[in-house]
Amino acid sequence: MPSFFDDAFALAGRLALIGWLSLILLPCWRGVSAALAGWIIPAALSLGYLVLILVYWHDAQGGFRSLDAVASLFASKPLLLAGWVHYLAFDLFLGNWILRRSQEEAIPHGLMVPVLILTFLFGPAGYLAWLLTAASFRLAREDRIARFQARMPGWLRDIEIEPRLTAAAFAMAALVLPTMLALGLDERLFGGVSPWVKPLKFEISVAFYLLTLAILLPLSSERFRASLAGRYMVWPVIVPIVLEVLYIAWRASRVEASHYNATSLGTALYVLMGIGAVMFTLAPGFLAYGLARRDARPMPPVLRWSLVVGLALTCVLGLLSGIVLGRNPGGHFVGALPALHPTLPLLGWSLSVGDLRLAHFLGLHALQIVPAFGLLIWLATRRTGPGLVTLGAVSAIYAGFTVIALLAALDARPLLGFG
Repeated sequence: MPSFFDDAFALAGRLALIGWLSLILLPCWRGVSAALAGWIIPAALSLGYLVLILVYWHDAQGGFRSLDAVASLFASKPLLLAGWVHYLAFDLFLGNWILRRSQEEAIPHGLMVPVLILTFLFGPAGYLAWLLTAASFRLAREDRIARFQARMPGWLRDIEIEPRLTAAAFAMAALVLPTMLALGLDERLFGGVSPWVKPLKFEISVAFYLLTLAILLPLSSERFRASLAGRYMVWPVIVPIVLEVLYIAWRASRVEASHYNATSLGTALYVLMGIGAVMFTLAPGFLAYGLARRDARPMPPVLRWSLVVGLALTCVLGLLSGIVLGRNPGGHFVGALPALHPTLPLLGWSLSVGDLRLAHFLGLHALQIVPAFGLLIWLATRRTGPGLVTLGAVSAIYAGFTVIALLAALDARPLLGFG
C-alpha cells in the first residue's frame, strides 16, 4: 500500500505540473500563470517542505560535509521527499522568473517552450539555456555587433553582419564548451569513440556555416532581403539547424545513434532531421541567386562569382551527398568494416572502406572553400578575365573532387579512391 509519503510525493508532483502547464500554455494570462507559478504553488510546496523539515530533521543522519554524508541524509524517506519538494518549488519559481524576463525582452514564446521544459526537467541546465537564449537575442537586437566591430581594424568595421544569424552562430559556439567538458569527463564509447565527438563537430561546423551566411547575406540588396527568398535565409535556416544539433547532443548523452537509429522514434526523428537538413541546405542556393543579381553590392567580379559558385555548389552538392547518405543502408560506410578500422584523426573518416562523409563535408563547405580560393585568385591576379578563368577551373576541380569522393565511397573505396 502507498504510504503517506508516496501520496505526498504524487500530490507535490501534480501541483508542480499545474504550475509548469500554466507557464507553457497560458503565457498571455500573466495574472493566472504568474500567480500559480510565481507564488501560490511554490508557497504551498515550501510550506510542505517546512513541515517535513520541522518534523523529521531532528532524526537526520548524515549532513552536507561530503557526498557520502548527503547520500546518508537522503536515505531517510521523509527527508528525500523534502529534497524533492525543495527541487519542485525552486525550479518552478525559476521557470516563472525566466518566462517573465523573456516577456520583458520580447523573446517569442515558442522559443521559450524548450527552455521551460528543460528547466522543468533539469533546473540549472534550463537556466543556462535561458542565459544563452537571452544573450543571443541581446546580441541580435542591441547593435552589439556593430559596437564590437567599431573596435576592430578598418576593414572589419566595413563588413555588415546579419545579427540573427550571428547570434545563432554565437549560440552554437557557446555550446562547444559544455560539449568539450562532457568529452573530457565521459568515459563511455560509441562505435569506439566518445559519443560527444559528433555533437562537437556539428557545433563547430554549424557555427561557421551560420556565421558565413551572416556575413554574405548583407552583400545582397535590400530588395532581395525583403523578398520571400531573402527572408528564408534567417529563421527557416536557424530553427532546423539548431534543433538538429540539440537532437544530436541529446542522443550523445544517451550513447545512442542520432542518425540511422532503427527504433520507431529514431526513424521518425531521422525523417524530420532530413527535412530540416534540406531546408537549411537550400538556403545557400537562394543566396547565390541574391548575390548574382545586378542590385547586389558592387564587388570585383572574381569575388562575386566565387561567392555565387561556392553557395550554389553547397546547395547542389550538399543536397546530393546528403540524399545519398540518407538512403545508404550502411549509414556512413560502404563496404565490410574490418576488425581494425583505422580512421582519419579528428574527422573520423574511414581509411579502409568507403565513407560518404568526405563528399558531404566538401559539398557543405564549398560556400567557404571556393570563396577563399576566389579571394586568393583576385589578390594574385587583380585582373577580371584571367581571374574568372582561373576561378572557373578551380571550381570545376573542386566539384570534380567532390563527385569523385562520392563515387569512390559508393564503390567502397576510402577517401578519393586512393586510400
